[in-house]
Amino acid sequence: MSDSDESAQIQSQSVKKNVKGTRLGAIRKVLANSGDSQTSLSAAGCAFFATLSLFPALTASISIYGLVFDLQTVEPQLHVLKNLLPVAAYSLIVERIHVLVMQPHSSLTLGLVFSLLIALWTASAASRAVISALNMAYHTKETRTFLHFQFLAFGTTFLTVLGACLTLALMVAAPALIDYFPRYLSYVGLDARYLPDSLQFLLRRSTPIIVHWLTPAIMLFFVFIAVCLFYRFAPCRAWTRWRWILPGAVVATLLWVLTSLGFSWYVSHFASYGTTYGPLGAVAAVMMWFFVSAYVVIFGAVLNAGIEGYEEERAVMSFSNESSQEEAPSSGP
Repeated sequence: MSDSDESAQIQSQSVKKNVKGTRLGAIRKVLANSGDSQTSLSAAGCAFFATLSLFPALTASISIYGLVFDLQTVEPQLHVLKNLLPVAAYSLIVERIHVLVMQPHSSLTLGLVFSLLIALWTASAASRAVISALNMAYHTKETRTFLHFQFLAFGTTFLTVLGACLTLALMVAAPALIDYFPRYLSYVGLDARYLPDSLQFLLRRSTPIIVHWLTPAIMLFFVFIAVCLFYRFAPCRAWTRWRWILPGAVVATLLWVLTSLGFSWYVSHFASYGTTYGPLGAVAAVMMWFFVSAYVVIFGAVLNAGIEGYEEERAVMSFSNESSQEEAPSSGP
């Protein structure tokens, strides 16, 4: 083996050790940043403003939904949140939505547009808090102008409310579409009655299961898409790759489900917010649930930032290795 080959092999082993060290360093950095007090403070700020924005956001959502769809279809879909929210928080939200649904709703008028704008602007306080928290998670400084930042928060809030309305409409329509599917097959010449007995049995047994799980799946898909868009467009930075966004979004969505179920179970069996906070128990439960949710979203952003930094450092090391290998032959006698 020549000296140049030995040198190249040593450099390759050195790069592998450095990459491994970088990977471990990235994991430690993610854990350190996620456990930082600044992360908790950011999540607490998001929870506070989200609690203040909850009722204006509900008002805007119900008003926009009522312009196109039947408001009586809203309340039956709320059972999806029953296991994700503490009982007091779930009751508070359901009661407020019931009041909004029972109120008479007019068509699209100038007064309705003005009241919607006021409700959306009030609700955008939560979006502003989330954007600031994501800037902290990605270690970026806010350099956008005041108007740019405010319009971004307002647009984010409007798109979130609009997406929630469309998701709710899809949750309402999905079971009916699945029930209609066998009839649709008969229209295109595939009558289910002529299918083999095994397929007919599978179709009968699987349809209720699909209908039961489709609504939560649609809600989770909406949460996942919303988190992805927040990670992509909310932080103040030029660009990023989607493959550096998806891992944190997947982890945040799954952790959100698990932590929401765990927090709801904990409140139901151990913590009594009504006894501790009295009439404010439901508000405290909502704020704590928002805190857990915000913390999970920020953790996903910290994870993405760690992955992005690791990939960039690995690319730099790989480029340095290639450059040194190219220069090695030319340095011989």
